[in-house]
Amino acid sequence: MFNTAVLDVGIGLVFTFLAVSLVSSAVTEALASMLKWRSATLLTGIKNLLNDHAFEGLARSVYNHALINPRADGKAATESEIKSPPTYVDPKQFADALIDVTKIAADAPAGMKAAIDQNVRDPQLNQLLKGIVDRSEGKLDNLQRDLATWFDSAMDRVGGAYKRKTQLCSFIVALTLAVLLNVDSIHVGKALWEQPMLAKAIEVKSGDTPEQTLARLEALGLPIGWTSETSRRLGQNPMEVVVGLLGWLITALATLFGAPFWFDSLQRFARLKGSGPSPSEKKAGTGASA
Repeated sequence: MFNTAVLDVGIGLVFTFLAVSLVSSAVTEALASMLKWRSATLLTGIKNLLNDHAFEGLARSVYNHALINPRADGKAATESEIKSPPTYVDPKQFADALIDVTKIAADAPAGMKAAIDQNVRDPQLNQLLKGIVDRSEGKLDNLQRDLATWFDSAMDRVGGAYKRKTQLCSFIVALTLAVLLNVDSIHVGKALWEQPMLAKAIEVKSGDTPEQTLARLEALGLPIGWTSETSRRLGQNPMEVVVGLLGWLITALATLFGAPFWFDSLQRFARLKGSGPSPSEKKAGTGASA
């Protein structure tokens, strides 16, 4: 029932998107590691959180605290002097570090507020910390919990900003890859429709590297890559150029779903064509029928 040309086309396109997604994700991850995007995004988020954009006040003091950056000597005067900037900060450790820096671990709310007035010059942050002191009723455990919750909520927004940045990079890498290798989704889909046997040879394993998956894609004989025939076809018909641009764009946009999404989709398509999930997959809740 499911062994149709439509399903074959779907499998071929999903595998194509998976291959491009794996390569673009690997390149994006390499760039993020090389350029230290995670630590830089975290630093920007903490500076914004503490209203210390110039890195001259609380943010600098917090980053020099051993709880936040234990691998540094705690003497950084500028951002460039931070050694081994962290890529992640535990909310509880941030709360403890901020309490130490602002010296608000007093026994009574009045003492805590006095320490805030003395050590926190920013009006907005001063008001916020005093409000947290009031809500915590001067209890240090409650104060630590509320500060950790505040930090955790702010880091959710920082994580969103980092994700958008990496998605943009992944899209640019995928679009570049699609153009360089001529991975035109529309042309690939047309070829799979006309030659359904191409999709029958598709096989991918969870342990495959991006290079192995891309090699499998090339070995299938799909209309991918630049040839004299491709160049001639695009040169003779301007409409083919428009279709090609659209096909490249579709390929790049598909990578935004991520390689795990396309790998799971490929498995489900394969199960629809085959005999269904195995007993172990049924028990684990995976497979096309789950």
